[in-house]
Amino acid sequence: MATWKEISIDNLLAAQNLFEKGRYRSCISRAYYAAYCAATNEIVMKVTTFPYGWKNPPHQKVPDFILFNLSISQAKKENVSKLIIQLREAREDADYRPNKLVDETTALDCIRDASTIQEELWGTDK
Repeated sequence: MATWKEISIDNLLAAQNLFEKGRYRSCISRAYYAAYCAATNEIVMKVTTFPYGWKNPPHQKVPDFILFNLSISQAKKENVSKLIIQLREAREDADYRPNKLVDETTALDCIRDASTIQEELWGTDK
């Protein structure tokens, strides 16, 4: 059975592999999920019940769970929350808006942002 942290790490590696193959839409999707799982790993340690009986937070609530439940500095909370909002928007563009331009720069930014979230939450101990 995998942990949220392991899933996060796996998704970031997948995003990097997809980027190298020029699969930018899929790369962005995996980068978002790497960030979501990294945040969820920390959130589930602080919050034990979620809506709908889920064992994980709804995507739209993650920024608030980060801001109000995690035990990291306020500056890190604000940065992680901002980045996860940006990543989710990029993921929605990549997955649901075929007319939206999704390019190498956007994909690289998403990988960077997901990596930053992991670093903000876990330090360099991945």
